[in-house]
Amino acid sequence: MAHRIFWVHGSGYTQDSFREQVAAFPDSDAVSLPGHPQGEPLTNVGDMAEWLGKYIRWAGKGRAIVGGNSLGGAIAMEWALRFPDDAAGLILIGTGARLRVSQPIFDLVDNEWPASIPKLVDFALSANAPHELRQRAEEWHRTVGQKATRADYAACNVFDDMDRLPDIRVPALIVVGGEDRLTPPKFSRFLNEHLAGSELLEVPGAGHVVMAERPDVVNPEIEAFVASIAG
Repeated sequence: MAHRIFWVHGSGYTQDSFREQVAAFPDSDAVSLPGHPQGEPLTNVGDMAEWLGKYIRWAGKGRAIVGGNSLGGAIAMEWALRFPDDAAGLILIGTGARLRVSQPIFDLVDNEWPASIPKLVDFALSANAPHELRQRAEEWHRTVGQKATRADYAACNVFDDMDRLPDIRVPALIVVGGEDRLTPPKFSRFLNEHLAGSELLEVPGAGHVVMAERPDVVNPEIEAFVASIAG
């Protein structure tokens, strides 16, 4: 039986950021974290991983693969550490074992919201990103709002699984855009070096939300990865 896939978005985003993956993998499930926009936002990656673990168990169907972008990737790794018996694999997209957030990003969220939204999207997308994707990304932030976006970045800023990577013992596909300015490729290369049995895909010319920018490249690699651990 194939493992079900759950997708977890990045900071200030919604499940729509994985629209192209849900379309390509119809039995997969893209979640929106609490506060995105319904409910109260969670304030740390551990609580987010616990929430995800409970949701996956509620959804049933045995062991799962979790794919996460940025903050979502941090949640995926923490989930695999906390729920090892439920984990079949990880798809880590534009993420890292530590996710420090620069002060200028906090300043944009704290002092210039919502006028800062286009600037935040500029950080996340490459110059080649389609205009339609830019509009969608701006809508993710508008939908989620300032409070949850700020909470997401704050959670990223204190996340640190650097020393715990050897304890993650499931296959991992690591994906990063060559022009990712928020989590540059060196973050993904570090993961690849420290996660046993992982594989790395770098996509030239793509940014932080590489799965949305280049699904034509990313989805076939995900399909092959999922097939390799099916059972």
